[in-house]
Amino acid sequence: MNAAQKKAMQYSNLINKTVQTIDEQQDTLNPEFETLRKHLDRDIIDRIDDVEYAKIRRDFDKGTKIYQDLLVKLQNGKAPARFMGTHISLVSAFKDYVDGCAKMTASIGEDKKVDRAMFNEAEKQQDEDMDKFSKQIQKLTQM
Repeated sequence: MNAAQKKAMQYSNLINKTVQTIDEQQDTLNPEFETLRKHLDRDIIDRIDDVEYAKIRRDFDKGTKIYQDLLVKLQNGKAPARFMGTHISLVSAFKDYVDGCAKMTASIGEDKKVDRAMFNEAEKQQDEDMDKFSKQIQKLTQM
């Protein structure tokens, strides 16, 4: 295997591991997000069990840290020259997504105090940025 093939394989592994980790985190966090969303929409956030709410806060904090670690790995990833433009766009979209995750995590305060406006804004940001990220992943797989 020559150097270019080795670089391409390492980059492919980085992208695959990143997507796999994102999927795993979304599988973990989405049910908790849905719990918060349902309770916020009905204005009954105080009805979430104290232990469950604390777990949601911990899981969101942990998930955000995992996303931040992934971002650093992506930023440090060495894309083959022909993928460089797509890689830069991919990293940018993921950075914005991670910023949205951090914003959502910050909106989930102690004592069941959720900053509804920040939570809603973060949700919108995450949706938009994950769409951008997914489009870049599709471009990479088509190259």
